[in-house]
Amino acid sequence: MHFLTSGRLISRVMVLVFLTALQTACVTTTDSVFTQKENKSEAVDTYVQLGLAYIERNDYDRARKHLARALAIDPNNAGALAALGLVFQNDGEPSLAEENFKRSIELDPTFTRGKTYYAAYLYSEGRYQEAYDQFKQASNDTEFDGRAQIFRNMAFCANKLNDRTLTYQAYEKSLILNRSQPSVILTLVGMLIEDKNYQKAQQYFNNYVGMVRSSSVTHSSTSLYYGIQLARYYQDNQQESGYAMLLKTLYGDSIEYKKYRQMIANE
Repeated sequence: MHFLTSGRLISRVMVLVFLTALQTACVTTTDSVFTQKENKSEAVDTYVQLGLAYIERNDYDRARKHLARALAIDPNNAGALAALGLVFQNDGEPSLAEENFKRSIELDPTFTRGKTYYAAYLYSEGRYQEAYDQFKQASNDTEFDGRAQIFRNMAFCANKLNDRTLTYQAYEKSLILNRSQPSVILTLVGMLIEDKNYQKAQQYFNNYVGMVRSSSVTHSSTSLYYGIQLARYYQDNQQESGYAMLLKTLYGDSIEYKKYRQMIANE
């Protein structure tokens, strides 16, 4: 199964996944204009977006400065507080990070992105049930653009909680919302093979093969190994030979090829 194994990497990747696509062009509007009463809301939004852009570029010092400007104008801005939580999380200040995440959500319970930031933080801290619950709350926002990713992260949490049923449910919901997720498809194939649900595993594997044929993805050592396992179960020798040859040719040094060789040797 393809779960990230480094807690630090998981935290970093998950946090970056939730950041919106941000404009990184220089802002030429002067601070004096931003201080005008009629432009305060716009100023706060701009500073927050700049802060997030710098976070995405790992420039946390500049991010902190822009977020401080936003909060100087509006101390109760949920977006600025949530983004500041990301900065504190990077700084190794978990208490301050959590304080800002919670404050953001308290000020604006409808701020879904803030909930995802907080959930990612909880996951990074190993608080998987709390992270799952927070992601679940965020998933209720049917208008949120990143909803498929929320369910995917719910699956990560459920897997850590050793809840197979919830893991399946979350992955399957994620695929309903966004079918173009080859890594999720392969993860489900692997889980279903482990659980000896070969019929359903074959169905998902066929979807992956369809993506390969359309050139949207290529076979990996993992997908070829799963193909071999399914072909062996259905006693399709020709299919097994084809996948085995591809595995040997493309990924002869892979762990999956070594597993296949061991499988043959044990017969």
